[in-house]
Amino acid sequence: MTKKYTNADGKIPTQYLPPKFSLTIRVLVGAYVIYLSYGLIDGVVGGEGRDKYFLGAFMIAFAVIGLLLLFFSGRDLLQGKYVGGAMDAGDGEAEAPVIDAAEAEKQVRTVAAGSDIEETVERQGSSEMAAESEEADS
Repeated sequence: MTKKYTNADGKIPTQYLPPKFSLTIRVLVGAYVIYLSYGLIDGVVGGEGRDKYFLGAFMIAFAVIGLLLLFFSGRDLLQGKYVGGAMDAGDGEAEAPVIDAAEAEKQVRTVAAGSDIEETVERQGSSEMAAESEEADS
């Protein structure tokens, strides 16, 4: 989190914080990616030709990504940078956007146009069914 999200108390508004569960999942995913990186060691040591370099590159990439996930998510979890944690300013959720009168009028017209289309389709369907029944009667 950057300084622009903190308030005068040094706390962060709730709308900018992840849930605690999300941070916990990130820590677990980071640990798993590090485990996957460790599992690639056999391929690097016993690999032949280009496979050795290919697996080595992925091993390094997985290790770096896993460590970054583990470090940053673990730090935020320990510092309480989650909803309901020590760094939560408690401002509540983000406010819903206010719809002005012109936007509301546009939405009403759209709904009305949609219902007119449905009525037209129903009328066309009933006239086609009537024509089919007349053909069947003759």
